[in-house]
Amino acid sequence: MEDVVELKEALKKVEGKLIAAANVYGAMNFAFWLVAMSLFFVLLGMGISAPMVSTAYWGTAIVIGIYVSVELWKRIERLGGTGEGTIFGALGIGLCWATGAILGWWIIPSMTNIGVNGDARLAVGFLTFIGLSLLGQWLVMGGEKWHREMIPSFLFPLLAIPLAINMEKGAMVWAGFVVTSGFALTILLYLYSAFKAIER
Repeated sequence: MEDVVELKEALKKVEGKLIAAANVYGAMNFAFWLVAMSLFFVLLGMGISAPMVSTAYWGTAIVIGIYVSVELWKRIERLGGTGEGTIFGALGIGLCWATGAILGWWIIPSMTNIGVNGDARLAVGFLTFIGLSLLGQWLVMGGEKWHREMIPSFLFPLLAIPLAINMEKGAMVWAGFVVTSGFALTILLYLYSAFKAIER
């Protein structure tokens, strides 16, 4: 009987470590994008805002980010068995981001009846892009069952859209801080979940 109890305890600890590792991988993914966004704001503050520079910066960040994300989600899949590791999961996540990009960077900025000015429209588009893309990714990945820590990453941007519509000045910068705040809280929740899993 004691052997059974010891085995259960050992399995519980192993499971806790696996869950903790998956949460750390999730935090690392959001940390990468948080750093990318923060560095971009640093460049803007230094006056480096030429379209060519921005395009090169985000092009490089996206290529690196996709590689990092794929590697991390593969590890999470191996640890937790979520849906994003399958080819259908990957296609689903890609479709979410493609849809978000079309809406956020093309359709919404071209709609003159949205927002009080061009900066507000751009902010609404950016928040829509991040919010809808991550909401879709969250659903593909299993939603509440696996990744409730992700909720602030898409909830913050989506809730901020009505406010951004009526902002006459600084809407895009404000939207950037909203997204970084959502990402920072998501990272904190992932790490908190990791520590809870270790302590099981």
